[in-house]
Amino acid sequence: MTKILVAIDGSESAWKALDLAIKLAQPQGASLLILHVIPYEPIGEGLRKFAAAEHVPYEQEQALFHYARTLGDNLTRDAEKSARRAGLAAVEGRTAEGRPAEQILALAAAEQVDMIVLGSRGRSDAKALFLGSVSHKVANQAGCTCVTVK
Repeated sequence: MTKILVAIDGSESAWKALDLAIKLAQPQGASLLILHVIPYEPIGEGLRKFAAAEHVPYEQEQALFHYARTLGDNLTRDAEKSARRAGLAAVEGRTAEGRPAEQILALAAAEQVDMIVLGSRGRSDAKALFLGSVSHKVANQAGCTCVTVK
């Protein structure tokens, strides 16, 4: 095993996933790629026109996204620091925008990772089936080993 991708979102299970990924990387000398995805989908033209007609400021949407981006960057930096404090030398943090499962899978494929580690939000099976969960989508579609941490 040479490269592990860990996806973090700031939840308790994501921090546990980071800890596990570090423990798995240490004895192997594997590099650790840390990813935080900002769930963002641009507003379509129709909804944008409706928002303008209703006097909903576009700047508010931009400010919220900027805030989420800043928090995501800080979260990734904190995770990188934790991995380096644990003795890992090859650590890289990234922040992406879009649908979390899609971004995780795309990065895993592009970087040819050997394993993906991510936290579980703890949804019941019925909710996960109905709503879909990031961990389920990643586990079912990834071309490598996936570990989900509760």
